[in-house]
Amino acid sequence: MNNTRVTKGLDANLENFELTDIMQLISQQVKSGFLTVKNGDDTCSWSFNEGALVDFDCEFSNHALELKEILKQSNILDDSQLISLHKDNYLDSDHDLEKILVSKNISNREELEKTNLRRLIESFIITLQWTKGRYKFIPANKINHHPFLAPQDANFIILESLRQIDEMAVMKKRLQPLDRIFENSLTLSDDESSGVNDILLQEGLKDQFDQGEFEVYKLFDGRRDLQEIIETSITGQLHSCDTIINFIDRNIVALATTETGHQLRKSPEPLQVRNLTGIALLILSGALLLSTFLTVGFDNGRGILKHPTLFSAIIDNLKADRLNIQKQVRELLKQDNPNQSE
Repeated sequence: MNNTRVTKGLDANLENFELTDIMQLISQQVKSGFLTVKNGDDTCSWSFNEGALVDFDCEFSNHALELKEILKQSNILDDSQLISLHKDNYLDSDHDLEKILVSKNISNREELEKTNLRRLIESFIITLQWTKGRYKFIPANKINHHPFLAPQDANFIILESLRQIDEMAVMKKRLQPLDRIFENSLTLSDDESSGVNDILLQEGLKDQFDQGEFEVYKLFDGRRDLQEIIETSITGQLHSCDTIINFIDRNIVALATTETGHQLRKSPEPLQVRNLTGIALLILSGALLLSTFLTVGFDNGRGILKHPTLFSAIIDNLKADRLNIQKQVRELLKQDNPNQSE
């Protein structure tokens, strides 16, 4: 590699000089310094010490890569708790925040190192797919190491990122079109249904998924399309693609309805005739037989049930529901056969 190309590679456009080339240059020549790449409002900076990756700082508008966003999405901390931590401890950086998380037993070193390695790889998965932008390498003698990230071999990180990009390309073909919107069983018809009941449902569902799967599952709200879920998941794009395919194959998520503007599952209208399946009819028949038995109270062999119970009220509702359905069916039959008498 001649000196002209080396000079050009230290400050170049992505159209003219690939990011992988400058990474190899830094690694092979055991350089120390900062490599920064920008594309519009998105930017990422990596720190190198003698060719090894030792720190990073990235801001991406469409990806959940920031530590604070990961803490919030995973319900480790909310906005008010983050504000309180910053105010009480005078935090200036994510490094300071991570130290506080460990000191207060909110997280531990192993989890933070695992999270930061995933974030580092994800930063290259994003930037290696850019076709426009500019980057610059600034040599430096003194480089601060990330306190919760072991020095990483740059070649390994690049190869792992390229491997995941290739696998994602295959998975995304299976998921096309990516602007489709799916919803999960927690999709609610109104905001009033959220709260305690929603939390209890989520806690029960955690037993069915591992933590990474559950983080992806929560994003299926009937609003986000597949592309947004892949980009905003805190588990990484490759993991998200794999999990989404698994959910679709197992019918854990389904295409959202289009009856409402925001594509949420819609509650049945009061006068809408329900589509009763054979199983539903069987259950209803059994409930009606049970109601016939229970509505006759026994008081020494005679008499009527004096005090209505919660179960008797449920039975009364079932009977009223049945009469309403019969009335609706008769009205529909009359519409189809105007000459038919009741």
